Amino acid sequence: MKKINTDRILGISAMIISILTLAIFIYQTDIMRVQSKLSVKPRLDFTTNLGGNDSIISYQEVIENKGLGPAIVDSIYFVYKDKRYVLDIENLLKKELPKVLEYGYLPQHATMARGTTLSPNEERPIFTYHIPASKLDSLYGYLGIPNADENPFPIEVIYTSIYEDEFWKMDNDNLNQPIKVDK
Repeated sequence: MKKINTDRILGISAMIISILTLAIFIYQTDIMRVQSKLSVKPRLDFTTNLGGNDSIISYQEVIENKGLGPAIVDSIYFVYKDKRYVLDIENLLKKELPKVLEYGYLPQHATMARGTTLSPNEERPIFTYHIPASKLDSLYGYLGIPNADENPFPIEVIYTSIYEDEFWKMDNDNLNQPIKVDK
């Protein structure tokens, strides 16, 4: 019978412990990487404000980052008749829907370009549109929408986090949650 060498047992045990330590270290590093990405994950959302008084109706579209980290805009468009238009409501209306500017007016509108960053809890009004209440039904008829529940100006945004390795799509028309997209 062979005699068991104590040095050999200690050496093999040390190697096994080292390999297990390395595996645990790699696993913990992966957990920390995932946690770090989640701690800066943005989440864009749209809010439509509709208000006013008996004579003037005010319609405002706002984009807000409700996530934990900054949202970096990759692309943002108005979508009209399955075509995408740069986020500039005044030019879209002049080009495609000129009567909208005859019914009411835009006291405020903004543009956003690729690379625009929205900090956590930051909100930006995209546009505000005022219309006399007496012209509201005419506007709905012109736009071909049955009522205020339907969005006349769909907006689509694709954005990323500071890691720029995952992209999400959000719109103000039919998505309740951002969806992950391939870029």
